[in-house]
Amino acid sequence: MYRVNHSWIVTCLLIFSHVMMSCHMEEHSERRQLHELTVKRKDLKRCDNDNRVCVTDDSDCVPRSHVSHERVNISCFFLLTDYALTPYPQCLWSQEYNINAESMHSLIFSQTTPIYSCMGIFSFGGRMNVTLKIKNNMNGMESWSEPYEVAVQEAIKAPCPTITSVNGSDNSLEVTWVISKLHTRCRVRYRMATDKWTEIPAYVLVESAEKAVYRIEGLKPFSSYIIAVSCILSFGHWSDWSMETTGTTLESAPSRPPDICYHMETVNKQGPHHLMLMWKALDVYDAHGHILGYQVSYTQTKHPFLSVTTNTTDLKVVLLVTEDELEVTVVAYNSAGGSPYSHLKIDLSLHQTLPSVRRLWVNSEDDRLVLHWDVGHISLPVSEVANEWATDAAHPTSSHWKRVNGSTRSTVLKDHLQPGTTYRINVYPISNQLCGPPKSIFANLEYGTLLGAVGMHVVDVTKNTVTVQWEWQRKEVHPKVLRYRVILRLGEIQVESIPVWPEVWQHTFFKLRANTGYSVNLLAETSNDNISREIIPIKTHIFEHNEIMLIIVLLTLGLGVFLILSRTVYKTYFFPNIANPGASVVGRWLLESHHEKNRVKNVLKLEEFLVTDLSGENGFVELGQERPPVREDGIFNPGSSHSTLNIKHIFIPQNTEFIENTSKSNRENRDSSLMFNNVAHIENGQGIHVENCQGSLLPESTQIQCNFDYIKNKHTLEK
Repeated sequence: MYRVNHSWIVTCLLIFSHVMMSCHMEEHSERRQLHELTVKRKDLKRCDNDNRVCVTDDSDCVPRSHVSHERVNISCFFLLTDYALTPYPQCLWSQEYNINAESMHSLIFSQTTPIYSCMGIFSFGGRMNVTLKIKNNMNGMESWSEPYEVAVQEAIKAPCPTITSVNGSDNSLEVTWVISKLHTRCRVRYRMATDKWTEIPAYVLVESAEKAVYRIEGLKPFSSYIIAVSCILSFGHWSDWSMETTGTTLESAPSRPPDICYHMETVNKQGPHHLMLMWKALDVYDAHGHILGYQVSYTQTKHPFLSVTTNTTDLKVVLLVTEDELEVTVVAYNSAGGSPYSHLKIDLSLHQTLPSVRRLWVNSEDDRLVLHWDVGHISLPVSEVANEWATDAAHPTSSHWKRVNGSTRSTVLKDHLQPGTTYRINVYPISNQLCGPPKSIFANLEYGTLLGAVGMHVVDVTKNTVTVQWEWQRKEVHPKVLRYRVILRLGEIQVESIPVWPEVWQHTFFKLRANTGYSVNLLAETSNDNISREIIPIKTHIFEHNEIMLIIVLLTLGLGVFLILSRTVYKTYFFPNIANPGASVVGRWLLESHHEKNRVKNVLKLEEFLVTDLSGENGFVELGQERPPVREDGIFNPGSSHSTLNIKHIFIPQNTEFIENTSKSNRENRDSSLMFNNVAHIENGQGIHVENCQGSLLPESTQIQCNFDYIKNKHTLEK
């Protein structure tokens, strides 16, 4: 739409401004759109056949036999400018628009009184009805709206103002706009890019005939606002809102400190520690401007006057510290000043550790990188996960960061990525003020993760388990692998399938069958197909190692027992024991020669063998004498011979009587003979003297049988 300000030119302009609604028909699509038609005075023509009607199209003067009224919401205003004291109408309506058909629009102005000139119907006191005619150019069908009654003075709309400048401070914007000399008051509205409009509740009174100024207070620093202005005359309607103008407030010092966390890595107990500090970039509403950098300071608790300060533009710094107790401060600053201090006290004696993430993998999708990870079973709650990516260079110029919620297991990186560039991606778990160590991976937009699993081999096979191992190598060119898998098969049957990640290089399959053939397959999954890297046939053992050792031990013990028993049986039957006379003590004693020279009788005291109340029939004592020892050459040795009295059997008859003929003095003298009736007396030599006994001399031993009534003592003969 345009306005004629210098002459009365016939102008008619139709504008399709924006979509109001949409609907779907069977064979075509229709949309309801807003139409606008502006009419100048010279656009109108007076009908010859009806002096109460003025039209924009001469064909509308033809009488109509039947009128089809369409439901069209029409509204008309009269526009007034500084260059034309007579307003001109502007009508708006909404209509269903058929994309397959074009329509023509015209306006019919009618009054109840005769019109002498169409040039004068738009006077301030004028009143009229406005009818809209819509003609379909495809089929020639016409439709008419209901007449819309309008009073010119009440329908006048003020001319639209124009914003000329917007100047700001850190919390306000000063807006200047050009106004019409007919404007009396104006209104101002503003909004941020994603917010709703906020309108100033108080009107801005026009004090100058050329421009108006208003300052919007209470704005956020370093923020962009969209501003529009509308004005009104002393009567009629508000003007349309001016064209939207953008203004930005100035920077101010950041309003809050950065959120900081740390990770301590001990190289050795006596040496220095690597202290990694990491913080989150301030939100744009808290930064209040462009952050130029960060100032990091740390102080030893034991030496508070010794402080070390460093500046960085990154969101991470690694410091080399020697003390176990530290106090760290971090400040973010922009051109207007610094933020409040972020304090952190670190005590290594109370230091907790947060493990790194696991199962990190990167997939490439068009111009994006999709990260996947898992935090595993961590005792501390993970509040956030920080993702850092930078070019794979020895000293990258800058790093880019993205933080997600701790419950998230994937994210998409789509900013600051270039094709053909390799990026090093670090993922950090964060639990409040504690950071975990980074888990790193290399990737690019062409292939995703630049790693491949190769060299799978078997490291152990048992009766029920199989352990395989592989290596991870960096690969610059390879198919886009979504993930790797290790699959165990029994013939054509898949027994088990597990995904593997760069931190996993070995796996053990359990609960397998003994003495059974399997195959292990290293598989690379892609978006189109699965690629088998390596297939290894494996056969499980019949027995476990401990079972084999047990069998060997049992066989060894059984063989040992068999050998011992067989040797004993063999010796008993084939090599029996033969008595050695030279080993006989009695024999050696009897053959000793000094018994002839020193003939001494020894009396054996038999008090220890006192027997009473014995009864029985006839009894006897059987005595045996061992032969003297024989030397190796077969000759007796008289010097070492001795005699031994063996009582082999004693039988005591009934009604016996103890007879003791020995005096008391002889019993106490060891060198005197103790004489008993019916007791055998043995003398050293070749013969035996027997008293009241019956006996016989046998070839190998001397047997003597004596009758007695009662024996009080048991006697033995000593040298």
